[in-house]
Amino acid sequence: MKKTIKAALKGITTATAGFLKKRGIYVVALALISAAALSAVLTVKQPNGADPAQTDDPASEVNTDIGDRLNQAQLPIATPTPSPTATPTPMPDFTPAPPTPKPTAVQKLSPPVRGEVIWGFAVNELIYSRTLDQWTTHTGVDVAAPKGSEVYAVFAGTVTEIFTDDSLGVMVEVKGANDMIAVYGNLKAEPPVKVGARINAGDIVGYVGDTAVSECGDKSHVHFELLKDEKYVDPQSYVLFIKELEG
Repeated sequence: MKKTIKAALKGITTATAGFLKKRGIYVVALALISAAALSAVLTVKQPNGADPAQTDDPASEVNTDIGDRLNQAQLPIATPTPSPTATPTPMPDFTPAPPTPKPTAVQKLSPPVRGEVIWGFAVNELIYSRTLDQWTTHTGVDVAAPKGSEVYAVFAGTVTEIFTDDSLGVMVEVKGANDMIAVYGNLKAEPPVKVGARINAGDIVGYVGDTAVSECGDKSHVHFELLKDEKYVDPQSYVLFIKELEG
């Protein structure tokens, strides 16, 4: 009896093994499909089901999740950019400008004699001559002074010429700096200087005479001329004449 049962169980086992051997792959596939379907059903039903692990406040869970994400992100804190400091507008300079210096007056030379000018400079115009009784030019100035008065050099220089002019009498010519030439006329004969002599301003170059034939009808005087760059110039622009008649 036992042998019969064993033989029957062995036959069932062998038959089951043969069936599984032949159909096993289908069984496994069916099991996998069943498991996937069950998982899908559970997933769909989970939001409506009562999940004991789920909190009662969904909003709290969401806030907690957002806070955790922010902490994990470790976002850098933005540093505020300082506003540029406004540059103050400079105050205008109210310092008064220094006064403009006045032009320095040209220092005029001392006159050859102390006296008033009785006949002025006239190169570009005619003036009346009492001695000649006619209108004529005048290349210098006549400065009134008593006969025999000392005549002084108006600047330093060298005596370049001593001569007698037919109209202006005995003449002494002195050449100074800056191409200036001074000529002293109507002097007494034999002046106290020699050609080539070096003289200083204020030295005596002669004495007032009466040798100027063309001016003998006028008061006693010295005829004085100035040339610059070999051209006649008005002596009153360079020499300070004293309007005072001596004698």
